[in-house]
Amino acid sequence: MKQRFPGFAAAAAIGLALPAWAHHSGAAEFDSTKKIDLTGTVTKVEWTNPHAHFFMDVKDASGNVVNWNLELASPNVLIRNGWKRNSVKPGDVVTVTGSPAKDNSHLGIAQTIVFPDGHKLNFLSAFEDNP
Repeated sequence: MKQRFPGFAAAAAIGLALPAWAHHSGAAEFDSTKKIDLTGTVTKVEWTNPHAHFFMDVKDASGNVVNWNLELASPNVLIRNGWKRNSVKPGDVVTVTGSPAKDNSHLGIAQTIVFPDGHKLNFLSAFEDNP
């Protein structure tokens, strides 16, 4: 029997492996022994796979505004745990606790997000604490 698509099986195998290869270990990228506490204004939200991200402007120790990229779980995990696409949106003023990237860039993983009215979101679930 003549094989019509000799590269098809190889291409399919590579295509299926790419999402797993592209995903990273949090321990490889973030330093869980260090904590960051950031307060600022959300500038952008990316509701994308494999991880949602939001960006926020934060004043550094010198008073300069620095834009931080904060990683969350995947949108699917966030939704299953009560988050909505607009749980965090541009213009929100928030305080974030998390872990910084090991490369000292302005990248971190958000663990808890606190809003001025006291309600909180965490990395895996949406919950509210009414003050």
